[in-house]
Amino acid sequence: MKILLIAVAAMVLLTAGLYLWNRSLARDAEARFPPLGAFAEVEGLRLHYLVAGEGRPVVLLHGANGALQDFTATVFDRLAARYRVIAVDRPGHGYSERPADEVATPAVQARLVRGLLRRLGVDRPLLVGFSWSGSLVLRYALEHQDEVAGVVMLAGAAYEWPSPIDAKWRLPTWPVVGDLFVNTLSLVLGLRVADAGIEAAFAPEAVSASYADAPLPLALRPASFHANAEDVRTMKPVLRAQSKRYAELALPIVILVGDGDTVVSPSIHSRQLHAAAPGSELIVLPGAGHLLPYTRPDAVIDAIDRAITKTAMP
Repeated sequence: MKILLIAVAAMVLLTAGLYLWNRSLARDAEARFPPLGAFAEVEGLRLHYLVAGEGRPVVLLHGANGALQDFTATVFDRLAARYRVIAVDRPGHGYSERPADEVATPAVQARLVRGLLRRLGVDRPLLVGFSWSGSLVLRYALEHQDEVAGVVMLAGAAYEWPSPIDAKWRLPTWPVVGDLFVNTLSLVLGLRVADAGIEAAFAPEAVSASYADAPLPLALRPASFHANAEDVRTMKPVLRAQSKRYAELALPIVILVGDGDTVVSPSIHSRQLHAAAPGSELIVLPGAGHLLPYTRPDAVIDAIDRAITKTAMP
């Protein structure tokens, strides 16, 4: 019995230590990546956004494991020299709050982003969706096509994919164990195993030096980890349903993808979308991987310029 009590006490102390360490790392992440912009309340939630520049409105929406700093570290300033650029922390990510009473599907997040843009007086924006946010900007355009000037997909998700959802995204749903893992190990462990995933996302290219300014530590905080997990877990049925409607999209769409992307398959997502959406333009970058804002910022800016030009046509 004494040995059992010692073992239990040791486990409690270890768990408490990991919890405190995880919280300390989360505070470090927030100190390193503080809020950069302003906050607005939409449907009772505080959403964090950054605005700069003048001219045609361009809205930048980050992918999974990200925040608006994915753009401030890469293309934001250059775009702000020619457009009114609005970068947004998606609900539950960065410093934006997430709904507690409904699953934050791409449709829900599109609704909240639309509410934010309406509060900011943004009229007919060009929506730029990176990775996961491809699903969001497509849903936004499907629901409010008359309010959208055009869409740019940056290695964006558009269709259901065949591989199973990774276990790390299912883990937070496990009773007791899920919350215990997220609150004690999301940063403690996540930061130590991140390199392999980062290299895979950049492959076949090398990891860009600009990724040193990527907000990945923010995404590993417990609440953001939960948000990422929910985003990925609930995505397939949404894409299965909305992908049947892509032929309805009669607005400029520029699709930018790397032919070496192993995170969001070009053939499953970008090529199928190009075939389905009338008038879309597909740009395939030879030798490029998934993280296009970091590796191919010039191509990202060119894609946005091309879309803006198309929206200006009669």
